[in-house]
Amino acid sequence: MQTNNHIPNYFKSKQLKLPLSLEIKIPFDSEVRTFDEVFSKLEIDKYLKYPKDTRGRIGYNPHQMLKLILFCQMEKIQTLRDLAKAARNDIRIMWLTDELMPSHQTIKTFMDKYLVNGIDNIFYELTKYLIKEENIDTNNLFIDGTKIESVANKYSFTWRGSVEKFRDKLYKKISKLLTELNLRYQESDMLFNTHETYDATYLFKIKNFLDKEIKLHKINFVAGKGKRKAPLQRDYEHILDYITKLNEYQNHLDIMGPDRNSYAKTDKSATFMHMKEDHMRNSQLKPGYNIQIGVADEYILHMDIYQDRSDYKTFIPFLEGLKQSYGYYPKYPVADAGYGGLVNYMYLKLNHMELFQKYTMYSKDTHDKKRMNDPYFALNLIKEGDDFKSPNGDVLKYVHKNKKGNEVYELPNGKQKEINNENLEYQKEVIKNLKSPLGIDLRNQRSIQVEGAFGVIKEAFNVRRFRRRGTVNVKMEFFLTAIGYNLRKYYNKKYRITE
Repeated sequence: MQTNNHIPNYFKSKQLKLPLSLEIKIPFDSEVRTFDEVFSKLEIDKYLKYPKDTRGRIGYNPHQMLKLILFCQMEKIQTLRDLAKAARNDIRIMWLTDELMPSHQTIKTFMDKYLVNGIDNIFYELTKYLIKEENIDTNNLFIDGTKIESVANKYSFTWRGSVEKFRDKLYKKISKLLTELNLRYQESDMLFNTHETYDATYLFKIKNFLDKEIKLHKINFVAGKGKRKAPLQRDYEHILDYITKLNEYQNHLDIMGPDRNSYAKTDKSATFMHMKEDHMRNSQLKPGYNIQIGVADEYILHMDIYQDRSDYKTFIPFLEGLKQSYGYYPKYPVADAGYGGLVNYMYLKLNHMELFQKYTMYSKDTHDKKRMNDPYFALNLIKEGDDFKSPNGDVLKYVHKNKKGNEVYELPNGKQKEINNENLEYQKEVIKNLKSPLGIDLRNQRSIQVEGAFGVIKEAFNVRRFRRRGTVNVKMEFFLTAIGYNLRKYYNKKYRITE
């Protein structure tokens, strides 16, 4: 048996050899070819114009920079340093960006300049292309939300209840001080009125009075051990301290706004919420954001970030944002029990959308036999004039309408029952819709599509905690993730690849 061990001594494995073109190395079904095909058909240049006040040297080509960032999102590469590393080592990215190799700081600067306020336009440019290319049925939109933790320190909390409690205690201290001042300076013909609440402007007037008294009596301020402060100095310092505290409490409340009860000091846009990942099993609140997405044919068509913990309150602004982005409402916006309610149902009917959203008691109203067999169960009652008639023949007499807007009816046993007739009609329509063949199919699709999308984003894309602070920056980060998700989904569908 003869072996060929002959290796030319003039050959080196690291020497330069053909081919020199990177394109030859990339397979026809590579992700980067699909990405380049899609990117070339988008009108991206209008969102990447240089700012008019740009000075100094011309930076990297923004077109190529955007390619680098978006393709890395498609490949689940998200940190700045990982992006910079991939640009230096991945031949697909070298071919795509013409061997662009920016530093992580350059990538961050590009994001801050072009993407923080413009990524939403790029996202909707892509989704409109996908709708046309994939014939996406936009009549069906599956909506759901999840909470994702902020990068803020989880122990840097500020609570509305605590702020208001300490502010109320401060009001009492101010009233007590003003009473003492009225006694102390009654010879000056000054009277400081006491109130239940105070603001800094009112205390500044008292401070100005004390300033004049200090100059008039030539009071020298003292400090330190063995020094005795004059009454005027003590009063002046108390007023200054109370002004500072009032401004501090008001600043906390201004940051929270009228709709929030907490915020994180290290990310003032984040609200403390219950998260699904509760490792300590003590229902610990963590700073985070409420992420809402709308999915159709497995693609994310719309998304938004909210500081409100309740999904119910996000439903109307979410659909209004969709209308603003696409110019129309979906015919069947399907959502779970967290979104159904009178206000949302009225909004849907007003805008000619169908009711396919469960309400809070939907499960009990359709599965609890004891509840369903109750003769006075609201859904079993039949309207007769102003009264209701139960299946067993009993009549529920109308009494009055209460402050909540509900009608009050008297039962035969003397007890009273509240019913909102308008909401009751909506609930009947919801049950009818969701139990229809179309409703059953839409419910199943909602569970698969929108919850599946969140599963992929959290597990495959590893988005369990944001890396940036502030609503604007967090929104940019999730828009980038959604773009990467849609591009990956398009590629998988194109080549029938199942993740």
